[in-house]
Amino acid sequence: MSHGLFGPVVAIVCLVSLAVGCGGPEEAEPAPITVGELFEGSIATTTGAGPAVAGWTYRDLPEMRTALEACVASVDVGSTTAGDDEGPRTVVVESGDSLGKIAARFDRTVDQFMRANDISDPDRLQVGQVLVIPAQRTEIALESDGPTVLVEPVYCEVDTGVPAFGPDGVQIGGPGIIEVFADWKRLEGPDEAPRVNGRLRGLVQGSVGSFVADVADEVERFGFACRDGSHARCAWLQHRPEVLLVTDDLFSVRDVVRRLMPGASAVNEEIRTETFDLTTGRPITVAELFDPLTDWVSVVSVEAISRLAQEPWTDERRVVGASPEASNFERFNLTRGGLVLSFAPGTIGGQGSHTVSITIPYRSLDGFWAPGGPVSRIG
Repeated sequence: MSHGLFGPVVAIVCLVSLAVGCGGPEEAEPAPITVGELFEGSIATTTGAGPAVAGWTYRDLPEMRTALEACVASVDVGSTTAGDDEGPRTVVVESGDSLGKIAARFDRTVDQFMRANDISDPDRLQVGQVLVIPAQRTEIALESDGPTVLVEPVYCEVDTGVPAFGPDGVQIGGPGIIEVFADWKRLEGPDEAPRVNGRLRGLVQGSVGSFVADVADEVERFGFACRDGSHARCAWLQHRPEVLLVTDDLFSVRDVVRRLMPGASAVNEEIRTETFDLTTGRPITVAELFDPLTDWVSVVSVEAISRLAQEPWTDERRVVGASPEASNFERFNLTRGGLVLSFAPGTIGGQGSHTVSITIPYRSLDGFWAPGGPVSRIG
């Protein structure tokens, strides 16, 4: 499925070949693999340019670029164990921080932070206090009817080296920080797992590379401007994948991706999906689910729109993303309970509807599934 798990945060050119430069206006020619190719059929979520820091002029920030390249390169099997010999990572409490905010920032719980730092009262933090970030090793999720799924947590914190400014143009205090949280899933067991894992890793690297390239360009052109004046961490990317189905021959993952750019007034978010045939190691397309001799597109559209009518919207209803075109249904997951459909940002509903998913029970589409296709293999 070309939209990828991670359907459409150093640039794509850096993730393909870290030897390629990632500088300013005189960048090297990009590598053949692009974000558009990785996430073909999706809508990009890049935020427009943020406000410039007063008095800022363009400048190259090679140390920041180098650190971002390392972040992209860290998206790899076993990357979570790198740097263990350097001791535990820490975070400094800033003005406006709470333990809840800090825990969420690092995808941990308040209880984990309290245990790691021997904290008895989470409400008694002090600005400047140094906290140990609780370790989060690779977790193993054992599935009774399929292969083992491993969780690979990837975390990067990059110091831009330039001051962060709030929406009022006043320096917040401390340099601007770029953060990446990109947990992703991989398989152990099936013969085709290496192909599946390679694609999943490449898609995450593509997403991380695209994000940090955009942020690096913004910072070099405009400085580090935030529309949130409470802290200097207003550029971040988060991948939160969830395995919806894993059997001996099928693997389906739904990923909620959220990103915040410097100066952006809101977080951009979307759902990316991927479903694999583990007997071949390749992604499954939506057309492979259905009998090509039937008018499955129209029937799926009717079912999707009827279920979207039950969703609450915050402004004018839109269902163009569920109109009868096969490309509208490329973001799908297979589950035990039915076909889960997600939609490209901006095509369904109004503000706040980018992460809407609906489930169509398999029985609602009886007579349209491909004989011997993926749905029939769910059992």
